Amino acid sequence: MKKLIYTCLSALIMLCFTSTKGSAQTIASYYDIGNVCYFSFDSVSVSLSGIMGGEHVRTYWGDGTTSTDTVLGSGGASSYVGLAHNYASAGTYTVKIVLLSAAGSGVDSVIYTNNYQFCHQINMYGYNDVNSNCTYDTGDGIIDYDQAWVEIDSAGHIVDTVTFDYWHGYQAHGPVGTVYTLKLVHDPYGYIHSCPSSGIITYTVSNTPDSGVYFGFNCDPSAIADNAVSGYFSAGLTGAWSGAYVSSSSCAGGPVTLTITNSPKYSVASVYVSGTSTPSYTVAGNIITVNLTGVSDINYAWVDVRYTNVGTLTLGDTANTKFYIPPVTGETNLTNNTVTVADTIRSSYDPNEKSVYPAGNIVSGTKLQYMIAFENTGNAPAQNIHVLDTLSDNVDVNSIKVLSTTANMNMSKWVAGGHNIVKFDFPSINLLDSSHHAQCDGAVTFTINSKTGLANGTKIDNRAGIYFDTNPVVMTNNVENKIGIPTTVGTMSNVTKAEIYPNPVNSELTVKIDNGAYSSLTITNTVGQVLTTQAIIGTQTKVNVKAFPVGIYFITLKGDSGVKVQQFEKN
Repeated sequence: MKKLIYTCLSALIMLCFTSTKGSAQTIASYYDIGNVCYFSFDSVSVSLSGIMGGEHVRTYWGDGTTSTDTVLGSGGASSYVGLAHNYASAGTYTVKIVLLSAAGSGVDSVIYTNNYQFCHQINMYGYNDVNSNCTYDTGDGIIDYDQAWVEIDSAGHIVDTVTFDYWHGYQAHGPVGTVYTLKLVHDPYGYIHSCPSSGIITYTVSNTPDSGVYFGFNCDPSAIADNAVSGYFSAGLTGAWSGAYVSSSSCAGGPVTLTITNSPKYSVASVYVSGTSTPSYTVAGNIITVNLTGVSDINYAWVDVRYTNVGTLTLGDTANTKFYIPPVTGETNLTNNTVTVADTIRSSYDPNEKSVYPAGNIVSGTKLQYMIAFENTGNAPAQNIHVLDTLSDNVDVNSIKVLSTTANMNMSKWVAGGHNIVKFDFPSINLLDSSHHAQCDGAVTFTINSKTGLANGTKIDNRAGIYFDTNPVVMTNNVENKIGIPTTVGTMSNVTKAEIYPNPVNSELTVKIDNGAYSSLTITNTVGQVLTTQAIIGTQTKVNVKAFPVGIYFITLKGDSGVKVQQFEKN
């Protein structure tokens, strides 16, 4: 007798079985992701438990076709097989999976209904055509810094405009034979499109996966490089971890210096740098200086730092880390050169975690930057990892942009239960096990805009699920933003003393408060964009604003004394 247990995991459906067959092989579970428009086929993952002995899985797909797959592995207590099938059209299909013994007799089976909505994924890439032969080949690189815009025409009607930097998987729902016209309408920063010269590619939908659509670009010699850093910091009682992703819009590549100023509550234990050639670093007190070479639009750098605590730390206290890249001559976008990340000290830092920047209260329409960090804590390499992120209904899914990944990654989007879900897939990542210190980690960083017109008090919650091979999902913590930054400037000295100086300021702003009155500060520009967030420790805090463009800014103090806002000028 078998017992069916239904459990919903985001967009995935898992069916689990228990059996009285003892040690015989049984179908333990399977995941149906048939409604996911991903590489254009219906996909099922089957997990098997019991003694291995040459068993096979036979799948009746419900459209008259049958496939037989050999169970992977042998001699172990469990096995896993991934199945894929191309449907020619949408429909409701009754799918049956049968487990057969080596002799061909039935062992176990499961039947389910697959409501399949046909779609075809058009995978678009932009590449640097280094050898100018209009072919993505050896020596070329996928552009992963700034976005290209492509207009989508379906059978003579413009249906969408999409953006992509590294990659974009467009869900084409037209039937087989539908012709899509992909027209490049905006080049990525620092590039001029070259292939095809018209910037137009036509594509015909089929029921088999495509090998990709490639737009070729050449460097724009007049473009000034825009260097950027995104950072992550997680604090614990007995140690901490930070990760920094360094990128550049430069076609040619060049040297970049990253400075990491960590909290004096921690000392540096190790530094690991990947993704760039011949890196070097120095540690002086709580300042790490990393010298990178060859950082470009197709060659990033990932800097992983582990820390040990200095003395006895207090649970619930705040620690912060600052990441800074000096701007190059003529660089105009300075908002991505500095990141300060504050974190609350917990009993231990979580290697599988999600963070958001800016944190806390924001204005409607603010661009949010999320980082999902993960670590293989097992004793064997993780061959395939994917992350499922169910986005808040209060963000604009069309504004999503991947800033950084620590390994080759594919991204896909779909809707399930009325909610937008993003899948970050790291196929064949082969992430090393926990015995390889600082080399068993990974991360993806992306930005997405909160919707405009949201009412004060609206919450934007987010968490993600991380899947290591066939292991159970690892859920991250929940991060939350709330709409409601004051629209008027208040007085900073009503009850609790708080002052900022000098004003106007040129390079360094001093914030002076009564001890314990406020715990964090945020600086925004006149359109509500958050430029920096920083912890307040003690009665006097220094804020480096030297890289800010000349103009008017607002500083918001938050803590036990409430919220205080004041205007200052950068000259």
